Amino acid sequence: MKCPVCKLDTLETITLTDHLPASECSSGHGVWVSSNEYLAWVRLQPVPLAEKQVPEPFDPTWDTQELKLCPQDGHIMARFKVFPGIEFYLDHCSRCNGIWFDQHEWEALAARNMHDKINLFFTKPWQHKMRAQEARSKMDNLYLEKFGAGDYKRIQEVRAWLNANSKRSMLLAFLQADDPYKI
Repeated sequence: MKCPVCKLDTLETITLTDHLPASECSSGHGVWVSSNEYLAWVRLQPVPLAEKQVPEPFDPTWDTQELKLCPQDGHIMARFKVFPGIEFYLDHCSRCNGIWFDQHEWEALAARNMHDKINLFFTKPWQHKMRAQEARSKMDNLYLEKFGAGDYKRIQEVRAWLNANSKRSMLLAFLQADDPYKI
């Protein structure tokens, strides 16, 4: 198997962590993990780990931007978003289900206790959640820019108050009327 990044180096067999066999680029471009080996490793884990927040931000500079060919079967791998707001993607082969971790990606996931949940990243619900969170963040930034920090904070408070109020519809009608006192 050849490295999907440099396309030159042969992948060497290693043990990634606690009896998880993998194949690593000898130039350090990344690590290939077979889906079957990964799933067997996950089943051996005593309990799913709780996600950890790590104080330092992700450094997305390790991610290559080009499409990669699966080292196992030569098919183009799809890129899947891992976290919202960060250019962090994992490459996954839809044919053999193998996973390519660019340099430091496995370590970044392990530091956050997300390395035992990798198969979730390739699901429609996870990807939908990523898109929804990124859209919400973009809208939040847009509103902040348009309203200003003070007005945006205030309108969020009013919105929360309206949503919690049992007379919400009447309150909104009152606010939307040009003259709420006119019959």
